[in-house]
Amino acid sequence: MTWEECMEALGTSDIEESTKHKPDSPSYMERDFSPLKELLRRLGNPERSLRCIHVAGSNGKGSICISLQNILSLASYKTGLYISPHLERVNERFTIDGKEIEDEKLLTYAKRIHEELHFMENKPNDFDLLTALAFLYFNEEKVDFLILEVGLGGRLDSTNVIEDKLLAIIAHIGLEHTALLGKSLEKIAGEKAGIIAKNRPVVVLRQEKSVLEVIRKVAKEKEAKLILTDSRHLHSSPFFLENGYQYFSYRERNDYALSLLGDFQLDNAMVICDAVDCLKAQGYKISEEAVKLGLYSVEWKGRFEILSKNPLIVLDGAHNPQAVTALVRSIEMLFPGYKKRVFFSVMADKNYMEMLRILKNNSLSFTFFQVDDERGLNVSTLKSQWEKEYDGEIFIPESTEAGLDWNFEKLKNGDGNTLLLCLGSLYQVSGIRNYFKKVLA
Repeated sequence: MTWEECMEALGTSDIEESTKHKPDSPSYMERDFSPLKELLRRLGNPERSLRCIHVAGSNGKGSICISLQNILSLASYKTGLYISPHLERVNERFTIDGKEIEDEKLLTYAKRIHEELHFMENKPNDFDLLTALAFLYFNEEKVDFLILEVGLGGRLDSTNVIEDKLLAIIAHIGLEHTALLGKSLEKIAGEKAGIIAKNRPVVVLRQEKSVLEVIRKVAKEKEAKLILTDSRHLHSSPFFLENGYQYFSYRERNDYALSLLGDFQLDNAMVICDAVDCLKAQGYKISEEAVKLGLYSVEWKGRFEILSKNPLIVLDGAHNPQAVTALVRSIEMLFPGYKKRVFFSVMADKNYMEMLRILKNNSLSFTFFQVDDERGLNVSTLKSQWEKEYDGEIFIPESTEAGLDWNFEKLKNGDGNTLLLCLGSLYQVSGIRNYFKKVLA
């Protein structure tokens, strides 16, 4: 189902623009949960019956969520997952054991929510409505676990309407949405730490000291057990493209294979393993076979996804300097000696110049295009700014397909030691994947 079809079924066109509570507006930090809570009350408070694992972070939370779902499903638990954004269909946001919600069910739940909106004076925003739909769907499907990915921030995110949860997880924290969440890592960490529940454990990726101090303070205030990953117990093996997997050992687990590539996925693997151990400590039965197979078999579109080995084409949704730094580091580690051609799109509110500077080394060319979104950065503006710092080839195609055609031809006629790196926005992942499905078929 498309976004437009889903929004029409939810009846968002009936909501006056002035009454919407938009999570991306300047008033976000003053936002009111009352409309969402009233809607949930009208729906019978489905969220109160769910066993939730709540995941926040600037980078890595999606990989952690999908991996945990795979592990818990293999452990014979019926496991729901609610994520955002979707890449191709709204249905991707709502999955049980990896299977997307069917159009018919999605439409049914959307109409039930639409009916309740007629009786409400203050209307929830679009993400609130989708979150209410998720709670309704997963509750009626009687899932054993619901893994919730935070949409924006944490403390004021729609998913945080659930006050009690089995476990909170906080992945890597970087500077993002600074106009809304704050202009320092410490302020952003405070927003992320808002998902910590009273007397419930929280697993945290060990990171900058100032970030951890903020999280420690919140955990102490809420009497939550803090579990930190420990990279001293992490060991990884050399990667070979022909093999296609990264191998690692962590704490008591030895020679586990990761299907998700990039050294940042090793950080995520530590978080996942510690989260599994936390659930096991609460009495849930999760075999090591499920953990091992779950990490080995998980798939996550658009996250260091190798679309082709010959020529080498890598697709990643990295859209902030921290993610791009990790991506480039992984490229250099996994594919030493390769030069790269960069296919780049970005939103205007991102720190795009810093991202380009990180990408600059060993880059033969940059292709800029604007994603089909009102927030996308104008490519002429981008080119004029980047020309001041980069004297290599800059190409602005007439369309996404033309840009990919140009790069694909360059790769095929190259020396074999050049890769194409497509990144900058999750909104471009679907179009790029579809293009290469056709040309590589």
